[in-house]
Amino acid sequence: MSKKFNFKLEPVLKFRTEKVNRAKDSLSQAMRLRLDKEKQIQNTLDLKKEMFGDGKKSVKASDLHAVKSYIDNLDNEISKLENEKLQILEIENLRRQKLTVAMKDEKVLEKLKEKKLDIYNEEQKKEDTKFLDEISINGINKGKSIN
Repeated sequence: MSKKFNFKLEPVLKFRTEKVNRAKDSLSQAMRLRLDKEKQIQNTLDLKKEMFGDGKKSVKASDLHAVKSYIDNLDNEISKLENEKLQILEIENLRRQKLTVAMKDEKVLEKLKEKKLDIYNEEQKKEDTKFLDEISINGINKGKSIN
């Protein structure tokens, strides 16, 4: 009597859903890298603060020179890490844009599928109503022929 709903673009929808999942994974990977880089920056800043907070009263000039060199080295490291973080942020933004596009493409197909399903359900209702009307008309006609 009634046939099963079949969305012809289902393979395309599955492909786009998979594309969205890959884009989400890619974005989360970039976010993890950024968070790791921020943690490295924070650790380096903490190390630098530790060097300033030593609190020694009398220090040899050679020790001061060594500490200053070490702090300069930490500053260079922080600068390098900040640049790497900026690059990761650019990558993260690109991946976020790809995810947005992929989600939009998937949403378009999902909306189309919903419309097709609504049309299918309406047609099924019409067929069911027509079928029930025929049954009731045939039942009334049989009842009249018996009398």
